[in-house]
Amino acid sequence: MTGTEADECIAIVQRIAPVILATVPSSRKGAAASELRHAVGYMVAHAGDLLASHGFAEQMRSCLDQARMIGATLVAMGQIRSAALGESPISLPATMTVLCTVRLCLAQEARIVGELVFTSRDDASNAAAEMTAAFSDAAEVASDDLDAGSYMAIINLQASVIKRLADVGRTLPRVITYRYPQVMPALTMAQRAYADGDRAQELIAENKVVHPAFMPMTGRMLAI
Repeated sequence: MTGTEADECIAIVQRIAPVILATVPSSRKGAAASELRHAVGYMVAHAGDLLASHGFAEQMRSCLDQARMIGATLVAMGQIRSAALGESPISLPATMTVLCTVRLCLAQEARIVGELVFTSRDDASNAAAEMTAAFSDAAEVASDDLDAGSYMAIINLQASVIKRLADVGRTLPRVITYRYPQVMPALTMAQRAYADGDRAQELIAENKVVHPAFMPMTGRMLAI
């Protein structure tokens, strides 16, 4: 790797680093958040050496792993991936740096999706659509850059994630539309729809109701 190529790679790492730090919720402080800042700072300070010694991928993986474990959300991890995809690398090393980051982000996103709890088939289907779009964007970049290894890794991970979401979705109820002739409390609606008052909170959450005593006459509920 030439000096110019190294400079390009280092600049990419420097631009992505703040995005990683921004994924940590502002409420999270203490040792874990401090360790992430140290890990990201180390990656930036030693980017040249890490890239030359092929240690960059492991350091980036460690940073993303720490971010996920202290609260980085699926959206936040997607922002890191988008930041990487937003780069316009010129040299091959810079291209590989971008693709490596994208691949590692997708792996973290897959792990986050694997830990999510879905309440309806629609939720799982929406997650599958979002992840399909994310994987497609990354696969297109890898294909354009003729990186067969990254392309196959992305495609294989996509297949695993989408299968998992499809399997989960089949076990969940569908979201249906309800219509009642009058406004009623969530507890009453839960008793009428499910014969189970404990499901009132489910109706409130699905319809984003401000006050549980006033459920809208038309809304959404999970099928029985």
